[in-house]
Amino acid sequence: MKKNRNNLIFVFVFILFCFSDVFAAEADLAGKIGELSLKPIAPSILDSYKGNDPSTNWSLFGENLGSQESLDVDSGKDDTGTDPRDFSGKFMPYYLYTELENGITVNQFNLFGMYAFTSDFAMTYDWPVFKNLDYSSVLGGIPGGIGGGFPGSGSGAGFAPPFSDISTGGSTTGFGDLNLRFFKKVGWGGKYKEEGKSWILMPLIETTLPTASDDVLGGETIILSPGLTWVTDLPGGPPFGLGFLALMNFYDFDIDEKSSSGTDVERFRGRWFWMQPLSKPGPNFGDGLYILTEFQPTYDFRTGDFDLWVGPEFGKIIKEGQIVYVKPGVGFDRDKTDRKFTLEIGYRYFF
Repeated sequence: MKKNRNNLIFVFVFILFCFSDVFAAEADLAGKIGELSLKPIAPSILDSYKGNDPSTNWSLFGENLGSQESLDVDSGKDDTGTDPRDFSGKFMPYYLYTELENGITVNQFNLFGMYAFTSDFAMTYDWPVFKNLDYSSVLGGIPGGIGGGFPGSGSGAGFAPPFSDISTGGSTTGFGDLNLRFFKKVGWGGKYKEEGKSWILMPLIETTLPTASDDVLGGETIILSPGLTWVTDLPGGPPFGLGFLALMNFYDFDIDEKSSSGTDVERFRGRWFWMQPLSKPGPNFGDGLYILTEFQPTYDFRTGDFDLWVGPEFGKIIKEGQIVYVKPGVGFDRDKTDRKFTLEIGYRYFF
């Protein structure tokens, strides 16, 4: 049954990615609406918002976001590297601290980035090249059943590692599993009546490969995650009309008949983003600020468990093509394998 399901999903993904033009009403539409936005809005929107004067400044929370000219209407570029519609080269390493409900902590440094094969097809990579797992808080439970108490591959995953792989020192250091994600623009999208506003629906496929240096640092299985991403500009004028929503939805499953960890993976995982610029780019400390709030709902089809993680990213454009950010996160409705608290600090560089 599982093998048949996997075969059907592979066929579906193959058709989407290889014969996407068959489904596209206008194949060039995705390229037109696939440009990243903080979104440069049309002058007509600002005209109606500020007394028909496109040069009028406006602000959010007291911060001046500038005039329409300063927002660079024709640039079509991503100023923050947060919009999935922008297929361009990016290098975005980050540090991540994670604390689970059962007291296990993880410190890791990831190499993360995007490579655009074409204007309609791109790949992201995410690899923990340094990962330290401290499980001293649960060592007393071995071998009486540590179960799913360890973090595995992917968001919210847990697994039961071989006890022979557990260090009596209470921690293991190495590198983790490699995650690859492939995006494809297939022409599913459109424009709203508001000038400069658009939406797009993109299929994607994500895979997590068991590349960890130690079994306890990864999931010990190949996870495949087909999904759909919907991105839309928010309606209205400044300030909130400059934001966008990006809803990424995945179905995670392992393609091994039985992983060596003894745990099958089958879950829904959402990554839902609300992007909101706070101030225009500029040389001052309060310039170039934004907030990107992420919601991650996860539902495990095997156990019926649901958990939710929320993380607001606070970022600043330090100069053109360079971003720094900090992203705390908190888990809700947690069991022992779920994230209690996370802290991410990162840097983005655009090629």
